[in-house]
Amino acid sequence: MDKLLFSIYDDTTELYEPPFVDVNRGSALRRIQDLIKTHPDSMYAKFPEQFQLCVIGSWNEKVGDIISDKPIVFQELKDLSNKE
Repeated sequence: MDKLLFSIYDDTTELYEPPFVDVNRGSALRRIQDLIKTHPDSMYAKFPEQFQLCVIGSWNEKVGDIISDKPIVFQELKDLSNKE
Protein backbone atom coordinates (compact mmCIF):
# COMPACT_ATOMS: atom_id res chain seq x y z
CA MET A 1 0.00 0.00 0.00
CA ASP A 2 1.28 3.43 -0.92
CA LYS A 3 1.23 6.04 1.83
CA LEU A 4 1.99 9.72 1.52
CA LEU A 5 5.07 11.57 2.75
CA PHE A 6 4.44 14.91 4.42
CA SER A 7 6.62 17.73 5.67
CA ILE A 8 5.94 21.03 7.34
CA TYR A 9 7.59 23.99 5.66
CA ASP A 10 8.84 26.77 7.93
CA ASP A 11 8.72 30.20 6.25
CA THR A 12 11.11 31.70 8.81
CA THR A 13 13.95 29.21 8.37
CA GLU A 14 13.01 28.46 4.74
CA LEU A 15 13.44 24.76 5.52
CA TYR A 16 11.29 21.65 5.41
CA GLU A 17 11.02 19.71 8.64
CA PRO A 18 11.81 15.97 8.69
CA PRO A 19 9.11 14.05 6.82
CA PHE A 20 6.42 11.85 8.28
CA VAL A 21 4.23 9.17 6.72
CA ASP A 22 0.45 9.01 6.87
CA VAL A 23 -2.34 7.15 5.09
CA ASN A 24 -3.80 10.20 3.32
CA ARG A 25 -4.13 13.98 3.50
CA GLY A 26 -7.09 13.89 5.86
CA SER A 27 -5.26 11.73 8.37
CA ALA A 28 -2.15 13.93 8.23
CA LEU A 29 -4.29 17.02 8.71
CA ARG A 30 -5.98 15.45 11.74
CA ARG A 31 -2.56 14.64 13.19
CA ILE A 32 -1.43 18.27 12.88
CA GLN A 33 -4.74 19.59 14.27
CA ASP A 34 -4.35 17.33 17.29
CA LEU A 35 -0.74 18.43 17.76
CA ILE A 36 -1.74 22.11 17.73
CA LYS A 37 -4.64 21.54 20.11
CA THR A 38 -2.70 19.43 22.63
CA HIS A 39 0.49 21.53 22.52
CA PRO A 40 -0.61 25.18 22.65
CA ASP A 41 2.97 26.26 23.44
CA SER A 42 4.35 24.69 20.25
CA MET A 43 5.69 26.86 17.44
CA TYR A 44 2.83 25.62 15.23
CA ALA A 45 0.24 26.92 17.71
CA LYS A 46 2.07 30.16 18.51
CA PHE A 47 3.10 31.12 14.97
CA PRO A 48 0.78 29.22 12.60
CA GLU A 49 1.17 31.85 9.88
CA GLN A 50 4.79 30.69 9.42
CA PHE A 51 4.03 27.03 8.59
CA GLN A 52 2.56 25.04 5.72
CA LEU A 53 1.71 21.35 5.58
CA CYS A 54 3.02 19.86 2.33
CA VAL A 55 2.84 16.55 0.48
CA ILE A 56 6.38 15.71 -0.64
CA GLY A 57 6.00 12.22 -2.09
CA SER A 58 4.88 8.68 -1.41
CA TRP A 59 6.22 5.54 0.21
CA ASN A 60 5.35 1.94 -0.57
CA GLU A 61 5.52 0.00 2.69
CA LYS A 62 5.61 -3.40 0.97
CA VAL A 63 8.73 -2.80 -1.11
CA GLY A 64 10.24 0.26 0.57
CA ASP A 65 10.15 2.50 -2.50
CA ILE A 66 10.11 6.24 -1.94
CA ILE A 67 8.90 8.49 -4.71
CA SER A 68 9.76 12.13 -4.19
CA ASP A 69 7.62 14.86 -5.72
CA LYS A 70 7.85 18.62 -5.83
CA PRO A 71 6.31 19.77 -2.51
CA ILE A 72 2.64 20.66 -2.76
CA VAL A 73 1.19 22.92 -0.08
CA PHE A 74 -2.22 21.63 0.87
CA GLN A 75 -2.80 23.31 4.22
CA GLU A 76 -1.74 26.63 5.67
CA LEU A 77 -1.52 26.16 9.44
CA LYS A 78 -2.85 29.69 9.97
CA ASP A 79 -6.15 28.52 8.50
CA LEU A 80 -6.37 25.76 11.10
CA SER A 81 -6.03 28.17 14.00
CA ASN A 82 -8.84 30.29 12.57
CA LYS A 83 -11.17 27.26 12.65
CA GLU A 84 -10.51 26.49 16.32
